[in-house]
Amino acid sequence: MGKCISFHSYKGGTGKTTRATNFSFLLASKGYSVYLLDLDFYAPSLYSYFDIEPSLWINDYLMGNASIDDIMIDAKSYLKPKFKGELYLGFSKGGKEDIYQLEGNLNTDKEQKLKQFRNFISMREEVLVGREADFIIMDTSPGIRYWSINSIVVSDIVLLTLKMGDLDLKGTVKMINEIYSSLIESGSVCKLLLNRVSGYCIPSHMNDLHEFVANVDSQYVQKVTNMVNDTIAGSVKVGTLAEIPCYCDIQFKEREYLTVSELPNHPFSIKIDELVEKIKLYA
Repeated sequence: MGKCISFHSYKGGTGKTTRATNFSFLLASKGYSVYLLDLDFYAPSLYSYFDIEPSLWINDYLMGNASIDDIMIDAKSYLKPKFKGELYLGFSKGGKEDIYQLEGNLNTDKEQKLKQFRNFISMREEVLVGREADFIIMDTSPGIRYWSINSIVVSDIVLLTLKMGDLDLKGTVKMINEIYSSLIESGSVCKLLLNRVSGYCIPSHMNDLHEFVANVDSQYVQKVTNMVNDTIAGSVKVGTLAEIPCYCDIQFKEREYLTVSELPNHPFSIKIDELVEKIKLYA
């Protein structure tokens, strides 16, 4: 049976969607069957990578008004680069009315919320069991939100994405203590995905500094991992699965694009490929 993986973060702007999208495409290019779902109903952005306007959304499925076939889009029909596997896309609609339909009054609309959550479980099972998908990749809303928690609960693996900053570190520890600790104790896998790690944005002609920078970053990554674990309450520990450097040419580009497809030899693409290989150990 396939695996369900969530990309989550304490706050926005951590590069969560960029990593989830490139990660999913690379899995599909290696021959896997992948379903990439945008579950950030509050600020959906997955569409910007594919320039697709669906007729029906994940919202419609959760409300019981659409089937899996209605909402899933075959990326091969839209992407120029060919790939061996399968990549299906599910988009969310994040207008004010759309969010209210999904959340409403969480205290009074309990029956509606229960129905939507059951539909969410059904979607997971239909994709992983009925369609024998290898991976479901879910891009979630940052923070402790209703649908983020739902996504985390049904995931086999959660990649907790954070940038190198005091606020992000403290918020991540808070989420681990309040949400993740019980899931980890129940057998879920939670790993840190450090993003925009400093020290890599140096001129290419300064090759003599590359080895030094790599050593500094390796020590820094371990320091951050230890810092998080030392602050977590109880015996729960998490590890760092991967660190993604800060590449200015990606961070400051005018529009989002699939770097692993357009620039397969870029250091960023190589880092995402390393992440794929590590995830395969849990599959």
